[in-house]
Amino acid sequence: MSSQKEIMILHCPLCHGQFSIEALIQDQAGRDLLVLMAQHGQLGPQLLQYLTLFRSEKRALAFDRALRLAKEALEIPASPEQLAAAMAETVEALRGRGGKPLKNHNYLRRVLESQAATPPSPPYGIGGVPEGRGGVSRRKAAIAALVEWAGLDWKRTAIAGGLAALVAANLKNAPAVDTIGYTADIWLRMAATCTIPEIDAPRIEAAFAAILDQATEWPEPRALKEHLPRRPERAKVGHEISDEQRQQGRDAARAIHALLEGATP
Repeated sequence: MSSQKEIMILHCPLCHGQFSIEALIQDQAGRDLLVLMAQHGQLGPQLLQYLTLFRSEKRALAFDRALRLAKEALEIPASPEQLAAAMAETVEALRGRGGKPLKNHNYLRRVLESQAATPPSPPYGIGGVPEGRGGVSRRKAAIAALVEWAGLDWKRTAIAGGLAALVAANLKNAPAVDTIGYTADIWLRMAATCTIPEIDAPRIEAAFAAILDQATEWPEPRALKEHLPRRPERAKVGHEISDEQRQQGRDAARAIHALLEGATP
């Protein structure tokens, strides 16, 4: 047998570093964090994933700060199921998008508020197919929010229809339910030159159809401008101008010119 003491190496989900379990249990905050995770059972893994959103790329998240953030999150008024779902949605919405790390729990609170405002989904989706981990219910909530955002305005309705199709496609990096209205506002600005319902509504629909056909992840709003078809040309005059009409025009121009010359002092 080896005389050396075997050391169990852990991979930290917060800083992604390696350390021994002995080092962890010697740190008071580390011990308290382990106890906290154990006390909250199935919520623990979601909480750990959520805490990674507070870690910067260049600096590890210290155990004492992780413990403080975990306690703050668990003190937010919500059931464990609601909190776990909101943390999962927050991680899904923010992870991999770059930007600065979180500084507080405001985003998590907004997700909880949006969940409270959304009617609970039935256990089965359309056709009796299980929805599975809330993915379908979130898409339904986003589409419902787009319908409400559109109202009776023709341009908003066209844009909401296109965005709803993108939401239904379950593209990577799609916006969260609570931000879909702000997202639609930005797309609306991209259609500022569209002012004639009969002409421009079909153009917007065609643009979204082209975007959806090519998209592998959620597109930038400027894609709407890039894919808008040209407006159809106006109908040309149905008959040619005769030589006699051209001559009459020239004579009229000469007469006007003569009058102007005569009026010159």
